[in-house]
Amino acid sequence: MLLLVISFIAGILTILAPCVLPVLPIIIGGSVGASAKDRTRPYIIGAALAGSIVCFTLLLKASTVLVNLSPSILTDASGSLIILLGFVSVWPEAWEWLVIKLNWQATSQRLLGRSERRTERYVGPILIGVSLGPVFASCSPTYAFILASVLPHSFVSGLVYLAAYSLGLVLMLLLVSLLGRQYVSRFSWAVDTHSWFRRIVGLLFIATGLVIITGHEVSVETWVANHLPFDETKIERILLAKQTKSSVLSRLTNDSVLNVQPTPAPEFAGLTNWINSKPLTVHQLRGKVVLVDFWTYSCINCIRSIPYVEKWYQTYEREGLVVVGVNTPEFAFEHNPGNVAAAVKADKITYPVALDNNYDTWNAYSNDSWPADYLIDRQGDIRYVSLGEGDYSQTERAIQSLLGVSQTLTTPTSSVPISADQTPETYFGTNRAQNYTGAPDLNDGTYSFTPNSNLQSDEWTLGGKWQISGEDITSQSADSTLHFNVTAKDVYVVATSNDDLPRTVAVSLPSPNVGQYGIDAPNGLATVGASRLYHIVSLAGAGTTMVTLKVPTGVSLYTFTFGS
Repeated sequence: MLLLVISFIAGILTILAPCVLPVLPIIIGGSVGASAKDRTRPYIIGAALAGSIVCFTLLLKASTVLVNLSPSILTDASGSLIILLGFVSVWPEAWEWLVIKLNWQATSQRLLGRSERRTERYVGPILIGVSLGPVFASCSPTYAFILASVLPHSFVSGLVYLAAYSLGLVLMLLLVSLLGRQYVSRFSWAVDTHSWFRRIVGLLFIATGLVIITGHEVSVETWVANHLPFDETKIERILLAKQTKSSVLSRLTNDSVLNVQPTPAPEFAGLTNWINSKPLTVHQLRGKVVLVDFWTYSCINCIRSIPYVEKWYQTYEREGLVVVGVNTPEFAFEHNPGNVAAAVKADKITYPVALDNNYDTWNAYSNDSWPADYLIDRQGDIRYVSLGEGDYSQTERAIQSLLGVSQTLTTPTSSVPISADQTPETYFGTNRAQNYTGAPDLNDGTYSFTPNSNLQSDEWTLGGKWQISGEDITSQSADSTLHFNVTAKDVYVVATSNDDLPRTVAVSLPSPNVGQYGIDAPNGLATVGASRLYHIVSLAGAGTTMVTLKVPTGVSLYTFTFGS
């Protein structure tokens, strides 16, 4: 319920976003019809915009997951449609000539009359709303959260939250357009399709469309954001953080080592391609203590936790413990059963593992972390939850408590050490990119990049030709580079060779010493083939250093992750 309210508020706040302010004149200008009596245009634009945001979002998810279609294709189409509308406003005579030439009066039952242009009355504002959907659908942290986190897990919930976001946005835009229209429509030149005012609005449409197609809208947004006296997304980020925290804390209690009040465990849903076991269900495991371990095979945090989980399985299986590893993918290549099977073998996992490609079980458990452990008692109730790395000794005590055994712990008493100033996990795709600097800005599409020579802590930059998408970046030239100013002891990169043929990525450090490269990059050369996590740097201790990758054509990078 809280996320529903946050989604609605986010839609209202989006009106102040840097990506919206530059196109507000289009909303106001497009809301002014040819007739002063035409009061429906703002409502039609608003309804079309809301529908466009929902449809664009679903197309974006479908194109990314199903056919790997770049989302930039949709925004290019949006920009082209805005330009077309601009041309119609600048040269209305050409539009009228085309309508007569094609005899659209007859086919449309003369919807385009001289006194009341009904085609303009309905089709025009609908096209304006539809064309602006992709522009407005990237202005909010809440929208991005719904797109990346909620929709993959629950289509219905994601659709409801998306509708709430669209409603808040449209209501505010409707208020702005009605106020603006009331002022503009007082003047006769504002409603005349052949007036200089309508032609200026048309030129504004064309300019906006060109900015969208060329990818310069991010530069405009950045300039606007830097000159605003406020940050409209700050409230959203605060609310989202509180929502995420409350969703976890609501399940926890500090009564004992068992930190969750008895809650019936959801049944496994949508699990496929079982490894090391025949398909299992929560119901048939009644009488056993079950550890449900959510993980994904390229996640360094998950990889570091696997030895602990495997040790628990080996130690307590004969006491009645069953471990079920639920591989819920973070990246597209982690949907591949062969990749998961290879990872299970490489990591020497002997407990049952299944693929949760549609996030059905993840969603059933309301999970939001990799890794995450849920302990189910013999009666089928969840009694303990651990999110993220660490808490290994605490988790083992919970296992012993539910099994009714007492023995020396097999795991360390401390959590995995993490440096306080360690660089956070950093994604390269535009869906979750952060701390990028350089030219041009990071947008979907293929561009030649000029690296920033003055990187601050945790910043990264690109050089050479790269294809950018929502999930990854792919080298398009033999000399493409990525520079990252990191603070960590160990550096890992999730990477793949597009055709699985091995390609060499050169890793360089300032004044490297023997032994400073990771196990996957001996002598600074990493052979990238299969889609997985590669250990490329291993320093003697945590510190700040510049890591440079020279990436050949056809190698895709997803994320950098770190250890200490």
